[in-house]
Amino acid sequence: MSAIESKLKESNEKLRAIIDSSWDPIGIINENSTFIYVNKAFSPILGYKKEELLGLNFTSILKNNGANLFSSLIKNYEEKSYKDHLTLLCLRKDKQEVYLQIILTKMSNSDFYIINATDVTKELSKDFIIDSYVLSLELNDKHIITQCSSAFAYLSAYVKEELISKPLDIVLHEEEKSTFDEKWKKIKENKEYSTSFVFQKKDKTKFTVKTQSKMQFNKYGDIVGYTLLFFDTSNENKLKSRILVEQSKLAIMSETIQMISHEWRQPLNSISLSAQTMDYELELNTIETSEIRQRLSKIKDKVDDLSLTIENFQDLISLKSFEEKTSGKELILIALDQIKNSTAFKDINIKLDLTSDLTFLTYKKEFIRILLNLLINSSEAFIKNNVKDKEILLKEYLINDKICFEISDNAGGIDTSIIEKVFHPYFSTKEEKHGVGLGLYNCKIIIQMHLKGSIKITNENNGIKVKIKLPIKHI
Repeated sequence: MSAIESKLKESNEKLRAIIDSSWDPIGIINENSTFIYVNKAFSPILGYKKEELLGLNFTSILKNNGANLFSSLIKNYEEKSYKDHLTLLCLRKDKQEVYLQIILTKMSNSDFYIINATDVTKELSKDFIIDSYVLSLELNDKHIITQCSSAFAYLSAYVKEELISKPLDIVLHEEEKSTFDEKWKKIKENKEYSTSFVFQKKDKTKFTVKTQSKMQFNKYGDIVGYTLLFFDTSNENKLKSRILVEQSKLAIMSETIQMISHEWRQPLNSISLSAQTMDYELELNTIETSEIRQRLSKIKDKVDDLSLTIENFQDLISLKSFEEKTSGKELILIALDQIKNSTAFKDINIKLDLTSDLTFLTYKKEFIRILLNLLINSSEAFIKNNVKDKEILLKEYLINDKICFEISDNAGGIDTSIIEKVFHPYFSTKEEKHGVGLGLYNCKIIIQMHLKGSIKITNENNGIKVKIKLPIKHI
């Protein structure tokens, strides 16, 4: 080995020793971001042993969009007179998060890159944390956005450049615009002011924020702008709504269990009495085998009825069908088609007032059964009250974000002393004669529990009006 080669080898060994003992993590990766060398400092910062890091793809431990950013940097890298750097969020072996500032340098005449990493987790600036996690805007006196935090841009689904230099109107929801001028006046009149805003995202999705405003002053005491801090209450409202829904479900379950208990009590008493009687007669040897079989057959029939009650209960709590694309007009027309040949409706004048062609998702079969049940109730009321000029009006229309259905008749209405009871579990104003399998209580359960809507009955114009409201579930 020549003296020059020997010196070069010695220099390389010294350089490797210096790099290996450096306080800063230094590594070499190939064009696929796989480590082919790491110094000792890389192990404690990432929690891996040196052997574990060799062969590990650096992008596999990057969180959020870090892998894409780093891969893009490698892919588009060109030799420059300066070094490229990124601040990346990494996941240690122990699942703890650490922020690394990465300086990337391409090695001459090769496809290898030197990574110099610095742990900046503790040194991350307050501004960076605020920008990333605090919803905030800065406005001038014309409510033009002058600064926007990354957190607010992310929540509103805009990029910062789309918001800065734009009036706050860009994110105001339509329902907020009528009250904004008064709120802005209060913000300008008070050093600090608390209010709330209804904003909309870029895709027009609505979200609500509690707002704290604060005036900005220069060193001369002049007002130079306003800082607005926001607290997103959308999830809080959703949680409250979810709790209300769950409470409603529990109330419905409680009512239904009471209904089952009511329906089971008499059959169970009958079965118990029959069994005790047979046991007594067998001891006295006063009952024939044929009589035992006859009574056992009746007991089996009663047990089958009880089993059917449970199945009906299961069908109400957990629908076997699925949501389908439909419209209010289609639902009404299908229901009318199913009764068009019924003699019960041949002399009833059915009028339609259908104003919406909106399509949405709902439990189509169940809602049609509800409409049929209500139509049959009206037809029976006409007969019961001996009405001559029979009329039913079916209406369908939109109000805000709900689709509404109204079924009105002139069949005489419901006695005001019992109208509040018609949705009770085992209350009825008539004998069961039709096999649709749905009472008004069952209708209420399906509408409230599965369709997330409401149903109400009122007396109106010598008849009743049933109003159903359903939230629109867009396709």
